[in-house]
This record gives sequence, structure tokens and C-alpha cells, in this order.
Amino acid sequence: MKKIFKLFLYIFVFLAFFLYFLPKESFYNLLEKELEKNQIIVSNEIKDDKAFSLIVSNADIFYQGINGAKIDEMRFETYLFYTNIRLKNINILESLSSFVPTPIDEVVISHSIFNFYKIKIESKGIFGELTGDINLFTKELKLELNASDKMKTSYSKLLKNMKFENERYFYEYKF
Repeated sequence: MKKIFKLFLYIFVFLAFFLYFLPKESFYNLLEKELEKNQIIVSNEIKDDKAFSLIVSNADIFYQGINGAKIDEMRFETYLFYTNIRLKNINILESLSSFVPTPIDEVVISHSIFNFYKIKIESKGIFGELTGDINLFTKELKLELNASDKMKTSYSKLLKNMKFENERYFYEYKF
């Protein structure tokens, strides 16, 4: 019985140290390089490596050389079976705010090994509440929007691209 307990204790300690010393900043730099291939550049950010997370604050997002957004905080959390990315206070520039509602309070992107082919998306903001998922096998994005009154009045052109059913808006996209 003691040997089994020791084995589980060693495995637990190994996994805890593995997650604690995981090179989170290197993974973030790899993500930046992948985004750069699509002409998306993240700059002026401040990185803070915590025990089980990486916090990036005050990031400016540039697309094709144009400053498009500012994100107050990005939190990358990785656990053994679960990864979570939380974006807080996303402000889109005034010139783009006619296309996309701003500010976006929070976006949460999560992935679990137990449901490895899906990435879940949840968001809240002035537009209302958005939930959805990305299916990695069928390469399909499905979103469901519970639109706020401001979204319905100010962004009706954007809502015309979505399917309306049961007081909610749905959007599907294959990539």
C-alpha cells in the first residue's frame, strides 16, 4: 500500500512541477509568430509569468500595419487536461467600431483533452452574450448570439448576416 501511495505522490509532484515550470512565455512567442504569418502583430505588451498562467497586459493588435484593437489583459492558463485563454476589455478603434461592437468585456476560449476536437468560445460585451464552438474535425465555426438592444439598433447590418431563430442569432462558417 505504501508503494502505491508513493507512486501516486511521485506522479502528482512530477505533474505539478511540470506545469509550474512549463515554458509558457515560449509558447506565447510561438503563437505570436503564427499570428505574424497572417499579418497580425501583437506589440507593446507586458508579460507576467505566474505559476500556472501567463498574463499579458496592455497589448496593441495590428492587422496589416493598422492598429485595430487594444486588449487590457490576456490570461493563458494551462493545466494538465485543460487550457483556457481569457481576454478582458477589448477596445476596437473608433474607425472600426462601425463594423464591430466595442468594447468587448470578456472573451473566454477553452479547450479540454476530454473533448479534444472542440474549442469553446464565450463572450460578453455591449453586443450581448455570445457562445459557440469550433469543431476541428469538420472545420466549422458555430456561434449563438443573444443580442442586446444596442446591438439590434446600431449593428443591424451585421445581424443580417446571421440566422434569426427563437430570439437568438446564429452564425455558421466553414473554413
